[in-house]
Amino acid sequence: MLQLKPWELGELTPLEFEKMVKGYELKSRIEDSRKAFFVTLITNVQLRKQDHIKVKDIMKQLHPPTKYERRKEEIEFLREWEEQGGGEI
Repeated sequence: MLQLKPWELGELTPLEFEKMVKGYELKSRIEDSRKAFFVTLITNVQLRKQDHIKVKDIMKQLHPPTKYERRKEEIEFLREWEEQGGGEI
């Protein structure tokens, strides 16, 4: 995972460790999105046009949104709803 030796882990500050974990997660997402892209290329050849799979669909399964991301989307939706003159929900 982070490939740290035991003494290197002990020398890290909490902030440095958190940055390393976030970097690893980002790297993992990038690799997964690249693999998902090629999977969609392979599978969509076999499917009808209306049944095509999107990279976004695969990524949602591999990396479901966090509570923070869901809350952010909810706030964005409510803001757009109010801008378009939507009533109460």
